[in-house]
Amino acid sequence: MKTKISLILIVLFTGLCLAQSSYDAASEAIKKGEFKTALNIANQELSHDSTDTAVKILVDLTAHDTTDKDAYISLGDAYSKMNVPELALSNYQHAEKFDTTDVKVKYKIGETLYKEQSYTDAANKFLQAIAIDSNYAPAYLMVGEILYYAKQYPNAAYYLSKYLKFDPKNEKAISYAANSFFIMNNFANAVKVSQEGLQNNPNNMDLKRILALSLVFDKKLDQASNYLNQIPDSLITARQFAQIGLEYNYGQMDSLAIMYLKKAMNNDTSFISTLAETVANMYFSAGNYDSAIVYYDKKISVDSTAVSAHVNKALCMIQTKNYDGARISLLEAEQIKPDYMPTLQWLGKTYQYMDSSDAASNTYDKLIALASKDPDKNKAILGDAYGSKALILLIKKKYALSVEPLKEALQYDPNNAQYHLWLAQAYALTNRKEDAIREYHKTLQLDPKNPDAKKGLKILE
Repeated sequence: MKTKISLILIVLFTGLCLAQSSYDAASEAIKKGEFKTALNIANQELSHDSTDTAVKILVDLTAHDTTDKDAYISLGDAYSKMNVPELALSNYQHAEKFDTTDVKVKYKIGETLYKEQSYTDAANKFLQAIAIDSNYAPAYLMVGEILYYAKQYPNAAYYLSKYLKFDPKNEKAISYAANSFFIMNNFANAVKVSQEGLQNNPNNMDLKRILALSLVFDKKLDQASNYLNQIPDSLITARQFAQIGLEYNYGQMDSLAIMYLKKAMNNDTSFISTLAETVANMYFSAGNYDSAIVYYDKKISVDSTAVSAHVNKALCMIQTKNYDGARISLLEAEQIKPDYMPTLQWLGKTYQYMDSSDAASNTYDKLIALASKDPDKNKAILGDAYGSKALILLIKKKYALSVEPLKEALQYDPNNAQYHLWLAQAYALTNRKEDAIREYHKTLQLDPKNPDAKKGLKILE
């Protein structure tokens, strides 16, 4: 222990002696007017982190030689090392007066102002350096950073891109430039910068994230999938998952769209109101009715007034032959919006599937009353409603009563071969032979191979 203490004391004493020796040598040089020698000694002390000694020498030196720019720069460097930015700035500015074209001095002033959080002044000083020397790379980087933090992304992207021509491997500059382009929705350049950055930094997840998202929004969905699979979900926000999912949906890549939209909803339940029905519709289109019902229910759970979700849920239930469930869902939709005609269309059909013919007929009457307010616009709906009413009567063997609704149906849908066939059959079964033959011929004009029409004509002719 005593030996260690002795060694430490020897080192300290030696250091103090050397520092004093350097100071004495510099002082002697100053007395002789050998200012460059003194400056060299001060710079040596500064390079060896003997900052206090360097400051003492430089203060003496600048007191005796007030015209040496380099002495003020070194004194500024010393104060900067000591974390006294005010004094560092003062000396740099003094040096600048001797040579207003010295790029390095302007850069040092800019750096000091940056540390002092005087970002606008710092940026202006860096821009002055660039104006003097357009190849002074460090100034481009600093201006780019300042503008990036100030959220002036177009300008940040410009200066950072300039810097990357000098140093294409600077990871921070690449990341800031790529993200600036991304935020600007300049996805082509975001892709370019991030791809170039990944060549030198292949494990940079932030660049992979920017690249993946930019490829998605640039509609290069297949390429995007490769990078999305490499990124942890924690790096992507719920909103970005939603955007990704919607892009895949527009690109008709529904399996991927569903996956990302579900991630958005899992990460942030507020997205259920806007995305659940979209997911349900994709499941519906794919014939996955059970999964579709789950997501229609999610939509309804956050918005019970969503008529389309109720109706589409009912359509899924019709496909799975859960007619009572469909009926309940459609009645809920009707309560929300009584004049929504698709609800009544499908409610009528559901009652037919359930053999509730009177309820079906009453529903079609409601539908006809609504659609008749604008018959030119609602021709298809009116044709279907009258045709459905007629079918109910035909099934009940009320052939004479079915004639009028079939005529109404054909008024709105004159080229419907099925309606002509039913009307022909209704005429035939009520002993109206000529009318039946006429309708059978019209059926065959529209559907020449219709076997029922051929058979009916053979019987009557």
